[in-house]
Amino acid sequence: MNAQVNVVRKPSMERAFREALVDPATRAKVRDALAWDDSQVSRFMSGQMGLTIDKIDAAMAVLSLVVSSKQYMDFLAYGSQIGAACHCARAGMGECGPGR
Repeated sequence: MNAQVNVVRKPSMERAFREALVDPATRAKVRDALAWDDSQVSRFMSGQMGLTIDKIDAAMAVLSLVVSSKQYMDFLAYGSQIGAACHCARAGMGECGPGR
């Protein structure tokens, strides 16, 4: 019996860039969005060139990434735990959620 273990990796901007820039299907899209040529992509990948501040929004957009605050994500997690249609609270029995 083979047990499959799913490992959840923390999101990484470095990994997102590496994967997008080594994949032929996405490399040109990223390069074009950042107005880079192939030599700039190579220098970026080797650590010889950085991403300038004026390119950050374009980079996030082309990689389909969004910025979100920890506070907002904590709010979503808490709201999901309770539920928008919490039947317990609506029936006067307190909050729903794990261990309740």
